[in-house]
Amino acid sequence: MKKVIIIIFLLLELFIFSSNKILLLEERNTINICLYNFIPSMFFSIFISNYLYLNNFDEIIPKFIINLFKKININKKELGIIFLSFISGYPNNIKLLNYSNNEYLIYSTNFINPIFFIMTINDIYLKNNKLTFIILLTHYLTNITIFLIYKNKYKYYEYKNISESNTYTKSLIITIKTLSIIISNLLFITLLITLLKLIIKDILIKYLLIGLIEFSNGLILLSSLSINTFIKGLFILIIISFSSISIFLQSISLNNKIKSTKFLLNKILSTILSIIIYIIINVIIQAMN
Repeated sequence: MKKVIIIIFLLLELFIFSSNKILLLEERNTINICLYNFIPSMFFSIFISNYLYLNNFDEIIPKFIINLFKKININKKELGIIFLSFISGYPNNIKLLNYSNNEYLIYSTNFINPIFFIMTINDIYLKNNKLTFIILLTHYLTNITIFLIYKNKYKYYEYKNISESNTYTKSLIITIKTLSIIISNLLFITLLITLLKLIIKDILIKYLLIGLIEFSNGLILLSSLSINTFIKGLFILIIISFSSISIFLQSISLNNKIKSTKFLLNKILSTILSIIIYIIINVIIQAMN
């Protein structure tokens, strides 16, 4: 396997030399997306979630909610991480789960950053509040379903409150490190996207595959297409649910507890479930109309 990877990287090196002008334009496009769309929305979410975690955010969670989750072996600290995952989205949820011994929480907290999806994807490109609501509702219901599927596999662990000084500075450092890993992976993945654009001609298939490799680029491209709203929403949801090879690489860089094969299989499960839930929600909406 190692030899195969080495050969692939050598071939990529040859591609860089042969297509350096095209690649340079794509890398510039990726940097622009990072600077003007990705970082402004992600920075605050990652920073706030880490700051809240380091300041024992779980202490303000109502006791009846804590007791409810304790019945399925989720401790207060992990419950806090679940709530913070709603705010920050992936891959920061993976970073936060470094502090948890329940590996199955990794599979049920893979939320897209809501600020990025609403303020960047919907407000700038998609411009369809109803479709955005359906996609996000489906996405959250999928994660809840996976959480319930694994509820008998969670194990209760005792924990200690975090005792940190200067949590503001530490949160900034964590945020900068997380964003640097994300951006570095995006720049590498752009190499694969450039190769894909040169090989595949069909626009819809091309954009879907780009999204499965790098989700932010794929979401922007798909959102700008003039196609059937149901199909557009379905393809966007598939990208969000699978969350792309880029997010996978970022995740294993941020959390060494991840078991790669198991992680990818659960991504596929998440994608299948989200498609089913999306179709059901749309059928219900059509029946109501």
